[in-house]
Amino acid sequence: MKFHDLNIRGTDYNNDLALIKEAYKFGWDYLNLNYSQDHYKEALSYKDDLLEEISLFEWKDSYRNKYNSQSIEISMGINIQNANSNEIRKIVNKYRNNCSYMSALGGDLKVNRSVCENHRMDVLSRPYYKRRDSGMNHVLAKEAARNNVAIELCFRDVLKNSLKFRANIISSFKEIMMFHRKYNFPIILTTDSKSIYDIRSTKDIVGFFKSIGFSDKEIYNGFYYYPREIIDFNRQRKNMVIKGVKVIEGASDFTEIDSKTPKFEESECFDEAISQKEDDFFDCDESEDDFSDYDEEDEVFVGESEDEFTDVEFESLEKEDLL
Repeated sequence: MKFHDLNIRGTDYNNDLALIKEAYKFGWDYLNLNYSQDHYKEALSYKDDLLEEISLFEWKDSYRNKYNSQSIEISMGINIQNANSNEIRKIVNKYRNNCSYMSALGGDLKVNRSVCENHRMDVLSRPYYKRRDSGMNHVLAKEAARNNVAIELCFRDVLKNSLKFRANIISSFKEIMMFHRKYNFPIILTTDSKSIYDIRSTKDIVGFFKSIGFSDKEIYNGFYYYPREIIDFNRQRKNMVIKGVKVIEGASDFTEIDSKTPKFEESECFDEAISQKEDDFFDCDESEDDFSDYDEEDEVFVGESEDEFTDVEFESLEKEDLL
């Protein structure tokens, strides 16, 4: 199994490269760097340089080179932010044919519904954002299933919040998973890492989602099966004639086409799938250069972030009060 994270927050060349190196050390195999609609073109300008740097890098500082000599895969996508339903539709029409991954930040019920009803969108990210509920209901769940729009749950929302706000997010995760089990829409699990200090190992992430009631199959689907389906589908998008019809090169009449993405086998032990990646992790040598691009001002604490649950006032709290 390869672990996919479809939401790494891209900013600039140096920070993106540091995130990729750190994520690979911690067991991730595929990363999608997300940018806002205003910075996506700028990111494409250095994508080739980033790929070249990764291909030349010798993973000698990573414990993973003992088990896996294959380099990490990356892609770039758009995460639409601060846009209403009409603006989202315009952005999708503008970038869809030139973008391999498109998601939209949720929270507002109108935005949540417009994304779930748009079959050209890949993901509705964080429908619970700035809300006291999950942002999902049975109507949105049916639309997401019908249009094959995945719902994204971000681990960073739990990592960067505490007390009742963390409990509220975990409750939203469980409610969304309840709708998923009933209506069977796709769910992807991401980290939304902004700096190297946000990245956690795959074993830690799996352990967290297990602790809140996710099954092995649901974790497998969230980190591998559904992300892989999104990636493979978008690679074939140019061959799509209309929704549900595509051109298959070399296929004869009545050729049966099966998904290449392996589904979860009930007989396999999920813990064993990642145990090999975690062996001797603490014995690896840390390079001082890995932390050279980190800016302390970018660290997010509850009450200091303008985009984290602003419907509650935090200005009177000190950092010590949150410990």
